[in-house]
Amino acid sequence: MYLTEQLEIATASNVGKVRRNNEDFHRAAVYPVPNGHLILAAVADGMGGAEAGEIASKIAIESLSEAVRSYAEHLASHRPGVALDKLVHKAFTLAQRRIMKYALKHPQSQGMGTTMTALVATDHPKKGFLGHIGDSRAYRYRGDELQLLSTDHSWVAQQVRMGRMTNYEAEEHPWRNLLTQALGVEGAEFEVVPVELAKGDIFIFTSDGLYNLVPPEEWIVDLRQKDLQAAVDYWTARAVQRGGTDNITVVAVRIR
Repeated sequence: MYLTEQLEIATASNVGKVRRNNEDFHRAAVYPVPNGHLILAAVADGMGGAEAGEIASKIAIESLSEAVRSYAEHLASHRPGVALDKLVHKAFTLAQRRIMKYALKHPQSQGMGTTMTALVATDHPKKGFLGHIGDSRAYRYRGDELQLLSTDHSWVAQQVRMGRMTNYEAEEHPWRNLLTQALGVEGAEFEVVPVELAKGDIFIFTSDGLYNLVPPEEWIVDLRQKDLQAAVDYWTARAVQRGGTDNITVVAVRIR
């Protein structure tokens, strides 16, 4: 757990009971910059055989981290930087390029890819941008309400948005894990959207291994009663107890 006067960060990751490897990768980092901190929180969920999924998710998170760290160092030297949304776009583009390049050099990894959902923000002023592709999710807990900030890039979510399937049918559909967008796929399209931050907000980033087994409506009572690390650890343990059918990864950030 990371704790300062401005931030509280908690993370957890578990391979689950079914998968041999953990193909999730995550990162939570805070960099000092003039007048405050630059915050990075991200989750990536890899896909592909021959352990290629865990390679793709690692490349994505490392590329994102490299871009954000370099940006923080640039700002720390009191040189002007690009806008945060351009930074996020650049980081996702870098991740896409590196994953595609790796797959070309390693034919056994063809078909590798990953989701990635990430927040890049400053605590002074409080502003941020969410980068997103795939079906890992970002939520914001504010005023005792939990809001989904990301849009699933999956076939069943697309059917729900088009009115061809109910949410219940989507949850039970055998194609619920079929993605329509992912890093590593030719022509991948990711989203970069502004996110409002306020004191007391809790941002939660998670792979589908958590929210499919421990639905978000169950999180609220824990966010009220537990400290952040205890809540994250409890959700992870509960997902394992309920079958652990996928890797489980969570990153949570409280703005203090």
